[in-house]
Amino acid sequence: MPKPIEEPSIIEIKATSPSISPIFSNTYSVSAQEDIVIIDFGFISRAYTSPHDLEDKQIASICLPWDDLKYLSNTLREVLSEHKKELATKSTKTNK
Repeated sequence: MPKPIEEPSIIEIKATSPSISPIFSNTYSVSAQEDIVIIDFGFISRAYTSPHDLEDKQIASICLPWDDLKYLSNTLREVLSEHKKELATKSTKTNK
């Protein structure tokens, strides 16, 4: 006689807190691997309970495949080029 199939148990997993926008971020480190590049960002985060806790420093890592890193690099190059043009335009206007 076959054994009755047991119902699977349900486990409740609490979701993490919603993401919080950083106040300030910088590139902490970049590590090249064979298939991916790991970029670590250091930032001072908004505190969960108080308005700003400048001692709440965190590091967040992202892993990008090389193709995505190439896309990011090209996009950043375009943004920086536009920013450089804007700065040059502002500088020309203030020098007149």
